[in-house]
Amino acid sequence: MKDRTKIIKYVYLSLFALICLYLLYFNLFQSRQIASNSYNRRLRESGGNVIRGSILDKNGDVLVKSAKYKAGVKRTYVYPRYFSHVIGYSSANYGSSGIEALYNKELMSSNDTIEGLRSKINDYYIKGNDISLTLDRSLQVYASDQLRGKKGSIVVLRPDTGEILALVSKPDFDPSGIQNNWDNLINDKKSPLLNRASEGLYAPGSIYKLIMTSSILKNNLQNNEIECTGEVNVDGYIIKDSDGKAHGKVTLSDALKYSCNSYFIKQGLELGNNNLYTEAGKFKLNKKFQTDIRVSGSIFPSNTDKRSIAQQSIGQGEVLITPIHAAMIAAAIANDGVMMQPYVVKSIIGSENKVIKEFKPKQTGRIIDKNTADTIKAMMIEVVNSGTGTRAKVSKVTVAGKTGTAEVAGDKKSHAWFVGFAPAENPKIAIAVLIENGGGGGSAAAPIASKVLKKAIGIK
Repeated sequence: MKDRTKIIKYVYLSLFALICLYLLYFNLFQSRQIASNSYNRRLRESGGNVIRGSILDKNGDVLVKSAKYKAGVKRTYVYPRYFSHVIGYSSANYGSSGIEALYNKELMSSNDTIEGLRSKINDYYIKGNDISLTLDRSLQVYASDQLRGKKGSIVVLRPDTGEILALVSKPDFDPSGIQNNWDNLINDKKSPLLNRASEGLYAPGSIYKLIMTSSILKNNLQNNEIECTGEVNVDGYIIKDSDGKAHGKVTLSDALKYSCNSYFIKQGLELGNNNLYTEAGKFKLNKKFQTDIRVSGSIFPSNTDKRSIAQQSIGQGEVLITPIHAAMIAAAIANDGVMMQPYVVKSIIGSENKVIKEFKPKQTGRIIDKNTADTIKAMMIEVVNSGTGTRAKVSKVTVAGKTGTAEVAGDKKSHAWFVGFAPAENPKIAIAVLIENGGGGGSAAAPIASKVLKKAIGIK
């Protein structure tokens, strides 16, 4: 009888502990999304006399604003398509997305409590809080124009802070037309509502060789010279180098510069699944990281067969990554091995331009030591100086980078990638460029990266 009583007691204690853990998780990670949900009835009722606040870029340029008219309140998107994915939309019928959703509560409330009470008593409108972003309007517009007519993404970050300066996803949409164009948007096969920058998952191709390089250095395999004949036979499965080109005897530096598949496949087989999986985890694949936009988790599967290991060693197979994560990896190398948490909201501003809350940079952790970061950085400089990334060069500035050409299923062209940073000696800008079915990373993505880097650094 006593044993049964003890069992029942432990069951109830366990259930109570689980409830406490859930409530803790809810308050830490889910409460903002629930409170800010556009369908939150309490929020709608409390904000009935509030004109939705404005959204500004880092320099104070107005991106979104609201005004009261006889017919009601009108929300105006000043640069409608350029910021459609990151700012999102706000619709009474279809809810909200982006910053409009996550900061719905702040936009629909005022920090001036007394004025809020007066407005309810006397039945007049007051303005909600404004949201200031880290985005640079001119850079966002310029980067977006570089992808006109294409599908893909460009992400620009500050390596030392994680501030998102540009977040482009193509195709885009007009948030002011959501109400009348919803059915067309959700049925469009090009998926214009998908934020490819943060939620699109793609095979990274050869940009993944940066993580492979880190693993090779960690395991002291950098002195291995490997013969490249233009292809590798892995249990009867042939994987070729680009155009079947044979690189001869190559070192790690040469392999990264010329993006030699054979080298990284043979080193990957030497390292084995455990080392590769661990290194992927260090760079935050298979893990969630906190940010103020929705981000899909990048994937590195734990496969032990040689064919899978060979493919994953060159960023193919089942390896998937988001463009924002690719930019974070480049930024971590630029930042001496420390990865910063990306963020897009700079501050919340109340009445009389008073800053209610300001958001500070946060580290996700040290990914690699400074010596490893410096070694990879030097190799990335050579990629741009004389390797596959020469078209990413910027006049009078040293650029470090890595190209990627990720094969896709079917007869479609490969995805084109470029990741990098500049100036390499004192990095201020990190970038990831992805062009869906764009072809070669060096020919399609690198030239766009060059233009955006030049604009971001301020070179005329």
